[in-house]
Amino acid sequence: MPTIAVAGGARKEILELARLSKIEFKDGVKFKVFDVDPNIDHEETWEYIQCESEEDMVHQTVKSVVNKEADILLKGGVQTHVLLKEVLKKEHDLKTQDLLSHVALVNLPALDRQILLTDAGMNIMPTADELEQIINNVIKVGKAIGLEHPKVALISSAENYNPKMPSSVLAKALTERFKDCSEATVYGPLSLDLSLSKTAVEHKKFDGPIRGDADILVVPNIDVGNVLYKSFLLFGEAIMGGTIVGTKVPIVLTSRSDDVESKLYALKFALMQVTDKKTVGGRL
Repeated sequence: MPTIAVAGGARKEILELARLSKIEFKDGVKFKVFDVDPNIDHEETWEYIQCESEEDMVHQTVKSVVNKEADILLKGGVQTHVLLKEVLKKEHDLKTQDLLSHVALVNLPALDRQILLTDAGMNIMPTADELEQIINNVIKVGKAIGLEHPKVALISSAENYNPKMPSSVLAKALTERFKDCSEATVYGPLSLDLSLSKTAVEHKKFDGPIRGDADILVVPNIDVGNVLYKSFLLFGEAIMGGTIVGTKVPIVLTSRSDDVESKLYALKFALMQVTDKKTVGGRL
């Protein structure tokens, strides 16, 4: 049974998430909640660990993953940088990649499939070397959730190479680096419409390795990613959930502003990444 370790979990929204998860996954998940505040769960929804301080709370939460007592980290009432600082301590040996990145699972009603979006939430202006690591991270996630040979679109404003456009230059360089990659097709520069719309491909008579059937969108910087992420949510009626990857376990970063459906979707995405080791009630 997968176990979710929650740092600062004594919150109403986390309790609601735990209760809904028990229903969604038919008691196929377990929550371990660490907090300095009193336990608000009176129905044995989770295992509760009282902590002496925030430092102790974050340390115990991360240690539960290190000791293989938990499979997923979930941020509750603690600041993101505080949790990640503990995760990145060398003593824990949790990093699997040099660079951590954010990957979101996107469910858009306009598409007949789910897609991945990276990096819309962590790395601000990645270099070519950093973007290469971001791509490696997301390919690994894609494999973990069942994409046998993902198609990775490197997003720019147009499909034609433009040396005056930084995103175009980056995309061309990364396409060259991944040209011999056997695990995925990595291609760019590519516009959003040609990445996701087969109708646009037909209208523009575009011929390339990705023709409206991208599985993964890679943005050149956080500005593009953030705008795209929020556009999907606000105007595309998308359900989205993200995790930080590049560590031995996925890290779920939820916000109080996220509705419970988004929180549950993010947790489901994290569970998809570990279900090769565990089962989750047959619901994923």
